[in-house]
Amino acid sequence: MALGDQGGQDEGMNPTPILGFYEEPARSLPVVAEADVLVVGGGPGGIGAAVSAARNGAKTILVERFGSFGGTWTAGILSAIMPYPYVRGIFSEVIAVWAKAGGWVDNGWGKNDGHGGAGNYDSETAKVTLDQLVVKAGVTPYFFAQVTAVIRDGDRLRGVIIESKEGRQVILAKMIIDSSGDGDVSVLAGVPADQGRDSDGGVQPMTMIFKMTGVDDERAAASRRADPDFARAWQAAKARGEVTVPREDVLAGRNPKPGEWNFNTTRIINKDGTKLRDVTDAMIEGRRQVAEVAAFLRKNVPGFEHAVVSETAPHIGVRETRRIRCDYTVTAKDIIEVVPFGDCIARGNWFIDIHSPTGEGTERIHPPEGKWYEIPYRSIRAQGVENLLIASRCIDSTHEAHAAIRITPQVMAIGEGAGAAAALCVKQGLTSTRQLDVNLLRETLRKQGAFV
Repeated sequence: MALGDQGGQDEGMNPTPILGFYEEPARSLPVVAEADVLVVGGGPGGIGAAVSAARNGAKTILVERFGSFGGTWTAGILSAIMPYPYVRGIFSEVIAVWAKAGGWVDNGWGKNDGHGGAGNYDSETAKVTLDQLVVKAGVTPYFFAQVTAVIRDGDRLRGVIIESKEGRQVILAKMIIDSSGDGDVSVLAGVPADQGRDSDGGVQPMTMIFKMTGVDDERAAASRRADPDFARAWQAAKARGEVTVPREDVLAGRNPKPGEWNFNTTRIINKDGTKLRDVTDAMIEGRRQVAEVAAFLRKNVPGFEHAVVSETAPHIGVRETRRIRCDYTVTAKDIIEVVPFGDCIARGNWFIDIHSPTGEGTERIHPPEGKWYEIPYRSIRAQGVENLLIASRCIDSTHEAHAAIRITPQVMAIGEGAGAAAALCVKQGLTSTRQLDVNLLRETLRKQGAFV
């Protein structure tokens, strides 16, 4: 099947030791689908991209490796949405649907400091409502499929090879959007990528999100008011040797279900989210830390005496891996000085929020209150490939800028921009994402309700 060369493999920072090689026999693979726009990865960015593309008239396929849409929202049971004053469009629809279904509670965070609303959601409600959002938009979904290779022909991608229970199959597309989080499609296509901070390549730590039920909500809330983030009790327990988690406090949230709280507290350092053994070790260490945090809460925090761990995330939460090189690198200066861009496709105000790659500590640098920074279209156009866009946390940015951009509302807004761009390219018969009129793209996004 002569469809062009397949992209290479990513060697990464710490490649897995190779014991030898096996020559896989050549074989013909079935083409199971064709699309105008193929979106790989069904997290917030992928949902935004697929729905936006479909609503703009493109025949759209969305490939997701898990059994639900939402990525870190569902497979990662994140449960919390950070302040999102300058993100609207499809993301606003999602929040409204969650609220109508009883799966959302506004926690008031940020309303007094100019950052706007934030809240906690029920991850099971999220699964059902995101299914409906994607299907009603006319997107064709594929669960339990992972891209293992790309079909590259010169400076374009003809399609991808997926693996599932049915084996290896081909999906062809005119435009492809990499929403994989780790930039898997881009790296397979040979697009250069960066990873970690400049000094040592260190990436932000992973986190195993978990939930506890049986919490006395009022007493637990009073405990948090008296001891913000339970920091005093936490540090005292660490001094006694009861806690080994390399974090300085406890990040907790109260979920919509009575008696249920979520925790973004575990911290797994020195692991690479693109490496099989590292992710495996992170899952094991994450669950160990969950047990330790839960024991701390039951022993030391009023309101949690009878609480139990009800769920740990099916997948570890990954803050940072690759950053795919595109036509522009968003920098910390762009974030802090809120630099305007004529090709802006998304806006945000979340701060540079760097969880230490090596242990305790979180670095925070805030943009000006009441202002927004902008994400330019050129920062999602993959280098060297004319029909590949990026729509996840791995857009082109520095380590520092990434720490602001990675927040899920902004990722969904970036995805919405990518989806509209891909659909417009198809509609106009363009062969390159670089040929698209950015004024038309921005006007299309405004009509969809996006804040650009």
